[in-house]
Amino acid sequence: MWQYYIILGAGIALFIFALLSLRSTLAFLKKAEKATATVTSLRIDDSDGEVYIPLFTFRTRNNTEYSYELPEGTNPSAWSVGETETVIYDPDDPSSVSLYTYFRIFAWPLILLSIALPLLVVGGGYFIAKKFLQ
Repeated sequence: MWQYYIILGAGIALFIFALLSLRSTLAFLKKAEKATATVTSLRIDDSDGEVYIPLFTFRTRNNTEYSYELPEGTNPSAWSVGETETVIYDPDDPSSVSLYTYFRIFAWPLILLSIALPLLVVGGGYFIAKKFLQ
């Protein structure tokens, strides 16, 4: 029975972290600006097999140019030099940038929720079943 307390507690904690992560993400989106980024080069990383890591270059609203290297690579390359992609960045700190895709923006809230909800169902379900089925 004590295991269900742990499962429920972990589910509640992860759910709270998911909500905090969602709040942080929404605050970022509220102040973020969009820009069109162009792939200027592909770096080849051989540390874990050969993968291609794109380097994006974009201009902020005040016409300052910044570069953004994607934190992961693919093989074969998902991008070609010259391709464009929409990015969002913090106007106060343009080095804080992300590709403007649903999963890249909401990755942590989604991951945390996908772990928290089953834990809440199992942990909470035990106590609900215990109360109503006895």
